[in-house]
Amino acid sequence: MRASRSFRYAVVTVVLAVPAVRAAGADVLSQLGITIDAAREAIGTVISAGIYNPGLPAQAFKLMPPAMRAQAATAGVAWVKSYVASPDFTRQYQKARDTHKPETPTWDLTPAQEIQKADDEQKQQLEESKQAIASLPPAQRKAMEDALKNAAEMAAKMNTPELRKMRLDSINAKRADETKEYNEALARWKQDYPDDPKPVVVKRLREFLQLSADVDFAARLKTTEGHSVFENPAYQAKSSQWKMCFRAGREATTAARAAVQAWLTELGG
Repeated sequence: MRASRSFRYAVVTVVLAVPAVRAAGADVLSQLGITIDAAREAIGTVISAGIYNPGLPAQAFKLMPPAMRAQAATAGVAWVKSYVASPDFTRQYQKARDTHKPETPTWDLTPAQEIQKADDEQKQQLEESKQAIASLPPAQRKAMEDALKNAAEMAAKMNTPELRKMRLDSINAKRADETKEYNEALARWKQDYPDDPKPVVVKRLREFLQLSADVDFAARLKTTEGHSVFENPAYQAKSSQWKMCFRAGREATTAARAAVQAWLTELGG
């Protein structure tokens, strides 16, 4: 079972491996070589982007005996809970919320002005082309002049009432589509980043409980091409988050689930 650094590992890495409180008489965060800033950043990313592996050190956690792992897991959830209730997290969440807010579509020109600008630019290009070909040999100049004449005629046809209306309708339709896309993005943003982060926290806690609910800690592994994989193909096909729970062990995962469930109950989730 290959360890990945991708942003798709479980929140278990956070609740099992980033506690900043004391567990088993020692500072677990220091034991794991994780800084406060790195732990806060990991929590912020989990809240904003979902369950993933922040790539924090975990080797020291793996070396802990099962009982100490369980204590570290409980302490980890306690730290996360404390941090989420702090002003620092409120500021961090608000910053992420502002960053992900979709930008309101704006236009500097009206549709009519946009068409006029395009026409003016085309006229300027034609005039510049006329001046550029003035010094060409007669044979080459004649061919270029014919091409410019055709371009001018095409430009004139674009300004008939019918075609001008089509151009206006096209611009208006494009702007309507952009406005619709913005409104849809804004609705998703309000759902993903509500004013109060509580629903997001509840969502992440539920995700952890769901992904860790059916971990088979008795599953057998085998070595393939130098990597440990599950003998059961169905387990090998499981998500990285599920495999992280398996790797953390029964004691730690069970303790984390109990602490997360208690927190979720407090939140009314």
